[in-house]
Amino acid sequence: MTDQPRVAGLPLYFLPFVSAMVGLGPFAIDTYLPALPSMAAYFQADIVALNLTVSTYLFGFGIGQLIGGPISDQIGRKPVGLVGLALFIIATIAIMYSASALEIQVLRGLQAIGGGFATVICNAMVRDAFEPAEAAKRFPMVMLVMLVAPLIAPVLGSFLMDLGWQAIFVFLGAYALMLMLAFARVPETVAAPTGRISLASILPQYLEVLTTRVDGKLIPARYMAAMGSVGSVMMVFITNSAFIYLEYFDVGEKWFGVFFGANVLMMIVFSAATTRLIHRVAPHRLFRFGCTLQAVAMGLLLVLSVTLDMAIWWFTPLLALCIGAAGMINPSVSGLFLAHFDRLSGSASSLMSLTVFMLGASMGVVSGLFFDGTLVPVVLTMGAAVLTANLAAFSIPRPAGFVGAASQPSSAR
Repeated sequence: MTDQPRVAGLPLYFLPFVSAMVGLGPFAIDTYLPALPSMAAYFQADIVALNLTVSTYLFGFGIGQLIGGPISDQIGRKPVGLVGLALFIIATIAIMYSASALEIQVLRGLQAIGGGFATVICNAMVRDAFEPAEAAKRFPMVMLVMLVAPLIAPVLGSFLMDLGWQAIFVFLGAYALMLMLAFARVPETVAAPTGRISLASILPQYLEVLTTRVDGKLIPARYMAAMGSVGSVMMVFITNSAFIYLEYFDVGEKWFGVFFGANVLMMIVFSAATTRLIHRVAPHRLFRFGCTLQAVAMGLLLVLSVTLDMAIWWFTPLLALCIGAAGMINPSVSGLFLAHFDRLSGSASSLMSLTVFMLGASMGVVSGLFFDGTLVPVVLTMGAAVLTANLAAFSIPRPAGFVGAASQPSSAR
């Protein structure tokens, strides 16, 4: 086992580039959040209609990842990433000229599909470039850099609002264009792409990932269930963040970024800790510890939100602790999950991301269906996600060997 890349010619900025590519998703969502009330007024639409554009983006992002991951296993990561960035840029320009909230819904879906194509290849590229154990050490570093995006995105969005909501999409288009230019020096990481797209092979590739067993158990599927539930907590918060801080707590657009950023800052703290700890502590232990901590924080949040008219100074730190725990859970699960796959790492990454975004989007819609002007439906929905994550996490036995059990199919390696 070596810490050297398996792919020749990787530029020095490979990991920062991958992190920036992953950051396209948070930028596309979080920079946009402070604009929702103003856009609702601009299009003379209800705030709920604009909130749903967030869920539309999540669904579209999931679709893009659903298709892009397995295709990247077939023809390579680079063609899929470049096509995704191009679609993202075209849809972003069109959004600036939209005339209604309905047009925003449709174009955000197309923009999201492009973003899904571009980002689904990122973890797979890291898995391609390094041996499994070494790749696992890189995932926390990628997440640490990537988390800067949601930390600064709402603040950036608030200041761009001074130029009009269209300025936010000018920024997003320019960001995607810079990624395309940086991609030029990044080599293809798939060892032997076929160069042919076989749509008929996509379903068998997914089935192979879903049915991969370790000691007779569907361990990778359990990781997906846990990761999807953990991700749903953040997605539900993102979907409702404009209501929580701009309407319920009425903090104002400029302070919105500060309160929103507190959650991301806590994720950075946990991710930084994981970057150090993962060299000494088994990823499985970090995974379980993060889930337990998230459950405790969410339990307190549930009790206080149901029994009290909660003040922002109680709500914010508890929510930040709950969401921040994902900074330890996510990179740990990524390493554990992708260690079971090599040739199908794109399909595996796609299924993992699809689970996160589809489940997160669905939970966001559920929280909207029970909207009553209080925090209770939001917190209850997040609580259900945390409970599911813990049930899945503690059903997974400690790995006997990090790379995976001998019983996994050889075609998945």
